[in-house]
Amino acid sequence: MAQKFNVIRITASALATAFLASVLATAGMAQQKVAPVSPKQFGPRVNAPQGAAPNRPKPQLIAENGKWKVQCESRPAGKDAKGRDIPAQKACAMVQISRDKERPQIALSLIMRQQKQGDRSATMMQIMAPIGVFLPTGIALEIDGAAVGRVPFVRCLPQTQRAPGLCTATAEAQKTTLAKMKAGQAANFIIYEAPGAAIKMPISLNGFTASFKALLDNS
Repeated sequence: MAQKFNVIRITASALATAFLASVLATAGMAQQKVAPVSPKQFGPRVNAPQGAAPNRPKPQLIAENGKWKVQCESRPAGKDAKGRDIPAQKACAMVQISRDKERPQIALSLIMRQQKQGDRSATMMQIMAPIGVFLPTGIALEIDGAAVGRVPFVRCLPQTQRAPGLCTATAEAQKTTLAKMKAGQAANFIIYEAPGAAIKMPISLNGFTASFKALLDNS
């Protein structure tokens, strides 16, 4: 029997805003406990608000190539609630939204950013999938039909006043993976509704190289 999914449309701007805000807010957000979700609740909540949080400027669009957008958000220096100084911060990311061909209301976002790890800079991939996705299998990646690897889920976050509920998977993109994305034509991130019930979420690689250069130039 086909299941009904409780989902909403999510824009690239809304997802990028929520992500960039989270990067600026904290570099290591503590994992939150989330109540179990049944398969019929697959997807963000219907009443989840869309767009940027109040009084937060929209991210600046740095580049747009194909389906990729490179966006940056800056926060001026200030003080926290305890009066401690907070330095000026800047976060940039390249973003692409994918939708299921048969059920376009089901969306997945791929966000890539640069992160300092000791004396080197690493390219991190964060995939944001709908609440209710089957977690144990993680998210599989294939490029031009060939399996590349699998990204594990790290946490699910419930709906708040500023963002819809989402589950996130995070991993470092190795040089070999980046090379395949630069040379490839199309990728699929594969999520699961249940064991064996895969959904291929297409990601266009057109414009990837130019967008990745823009990301590096602004990170």
